[in-house]
Amino acid sequence: MKLYMTTMSGNSFKVRVLASILDIPIEEVHIDWDNREHKSPAFLDRNPRGQVPVMDIEGRTFWDSTAHLVYLARTHGGEDWLPSDPLDMAEVMQWMSFAQDEVQFGLMWARGVTIYGRRPESFQGYLDDSHTALELLTWQLRKTGDWLALGRPTLAEIACYPYVKRAPEGDVPLEPWPEVREWLARCEAIPGWFPLDA
Repeated sequence: MKLYMTTMSGNSFKVRVLASILDIPIEEVHIDWDNREHKSPAFLDRNPRGQVPVMDIEGRTFWDSTAHLVYLARTHGGEDWLPSDPLDMAEVMQWMSFAQDEVQFGLMWARGVTIYGRRPESFQGYLDDSHTALELLTWQLRKTGDWLALGRPTLAEIACYPYVKRAPEGDVPLEPWPEVREWLARCEAIPGWFPLDA
């Protein structure tokens, strides 16, 4: 299994940290983001979207971190990370969708403005969406306790963690959100977890 990735990518981190937790050997291929290797013809042949991560599994290529997480969880994680029971699976998947919606369009894009200068005219909207994402996380954690779904760590944590953790890089402080900060610390205590930029 090969993972084409960068350490700055929160979506790459999701796949890498789940592989670490599940003790799955993955060959990491570091993409030179600064020199736009992700836009090179060779890379675009793997992923026409020009984004990381990309995973090669037995000669088949998959573009998206959500697809990678589902594959790893179902092939190596038993029932723990993505259960097969339809209701339990739906509970986890709604938070994976949240990671691709509120978290991405708020927290990730706010960071995109401050780090990469992308779409600065939209920054206030990203900050508003970030606030909504943190409100929803707080609401859920007040309701469910330690974890987002099923009372235990699942793919919900893996999917939501990176861009929530990096919120301050997008000028979104986490100090007003104690439940979120405590949840981040619980994620970081999961055996096999490693620092975001490692």
